[in-house]
Amino acid sequence: MIPSDLQGLPLLQNLKLCRNNFTSLPASIGSLPKLTKLWLNECKSLQCIPELQSSLQLLHAKDCLSLETINLKNFWGEGTLELDGCPKLKAIEGYFNLESLGIEIVEKYLGTCGLFTEDSLPSIKVHVINNLTRAVTISPLQALSEKSIYSIFLPMSDIPTWFSHQNEGDLVSLQVPPLDHGCKFSGFSISAVYAWENSSAPCFFCPIIAVTNRTKNFHWNYSPKITFFMPEVEQDLMWLSCWSFENQVEGIDDEDMSWRFRDEMEEGDRLDVWIDMGFQIAVKRCGIHLLYHHSDLQGSRLNDIVTISRSGSSRHHRRFLRSSFQWLTFNRLRITSCKNYGDDSFRRWSVKREEKADGIPVVPKRRGHCDCCALLRCTKEKKDAFKLEIDPL
Repeated sequence: MIPSDLQGLPLLQNLKLCRNNFTSLPASIGSLPKLTKLWLNECKSLQCIPELQSSLQLLHAKDCLSLETINLKNFWGEGTLELDGCPKLKAIEGYFNLESLGIEIVEKYLGTCGLFTEDSLPSIKVHVINNLTRAVTISPLQALSEKSIYSIFLPMSDIPTWFSHQNEGDLVSLQVPPLDHGCKFSGFSISAVYAWENSSAPCFFCPIIAVTNRTKNFHWNYSPKITFFMPEVEQDLMWLSCWSFENQVEGIDDEDMSWRFRDEMEEGDRLDVWIDMGFQIAVKRCGIHLLYHHSDLQGSRLNDIVTISRSGSSRHHRRFLRSSFQWLTFNRLRITSCKNYGDDSFRRWSVKREEKADGIPVVPKRRGHCDCCALLRCTKEKKDAFKLEIDPL
């Protein structure tokens, strides 16, 4: 047992509680004002970690097999979080939340299409790929809330017909239409259909959505920490996400440009949406639909969904919650992690992905120049040299 009252330890900085059999921590652990490091590795019965002080710089909770929730909503520090081997983790408060996908949510997205019923949804299983815990599990369909983005994943080979702009492949563009008087842009919905190209070969699963305003030259990337595959990984899965920018504030995070889409996007602006799920994973179709306040019926309906399970995060959360993407193999209806490997095709894919994620147009390769220079993804010295070479043009 851990003493229920830890308030008498105001100078405590490091606390190691590894390999214990408790199911919870006392709430008073959140009252330790100088606690900077907490180790909970191999506490296999631990189910939740309560709210902790903002002084925390390190939290290690590896191989906590029963851990489901962590409260980091008041965390404002920079440090490290280690959660490898926590397969049941479903929520870090203030950052993300996983919940069972009910028929009422599906119908709000798709309408009463008859594709799914209250009885059929629980029977649909998916692989859950968690890059925070580096765990792969099988569970019923889940809905994901992360960074004011609400996502669902469904076994479908097409995206909803109400998406105003759709395209084959991984890129779709639109021109912002005129806004009615009193109508305000509040976000957008993005959808993609994807599948593992060849399940006999490993894939590198690292999803990203990059949205670029070409007219005003700013962009925003989103990489979910948790995503899904069908049990038969070559079967299509449709990812549909709502992005809400209502709570985003200028200046909070220089890397988060979502507030610019809300405040600066105007009629006539061109938006490019590019979706990449990873190496050896095909994006077959994608689409985007703008959301507005009070003017667009579909937008109003989807904004209602976003407000149900919004899970915002600050830049500090994003620095603290570092994750590493995984190489995956597929064998007998089960996905497992494998050691990294890379060949020339992977390296070419990686360079092109980085360029697209930064919203930089591809520069045609000139004879004698390396791919790195051609894509402007190299060291400062090489960039300067490349600039000198193209100035005469």
